[in-house]
Amino acid sequence: MERYITRGIANYLPAILQQQLWRLIAQREQEQFDDNESLDYFHIFQFNMHSSQLYIKHKQERPEYVKIHKANYSKAININKVYVIREDDVDLSYYVMLLPEEY
Repeated sequence: MERYITRGIANYLPAILQQQLWRLIAQREQEQFDDNESLDYFHIFQFNMHSSQLYIKHKQERPEYVKIHKANYSKAININKVYVIREDDVDLSYYVMLLPEEY
């Protein structure tokens, strides 16, 4: 499936974190597929620093899901939240990663 990022993501989210978010989405969708759950089109990622370590909280609303992951990055970032939206059109499906202010 095609993946797109906005200018804000390209400018402010390190590539290593972008890659980690894509992996987390793939893992979550595989879990939903394996459990026969319907796929939520909207992923929310929140970033928090704790004891010099960056953590990522991955959330979805339907079905309700929250999981915290250790980031593959140890520096503070100037982003609190990232959205990833899955668009399913008739002949094309793709993801867009964006900052909340770009929504």
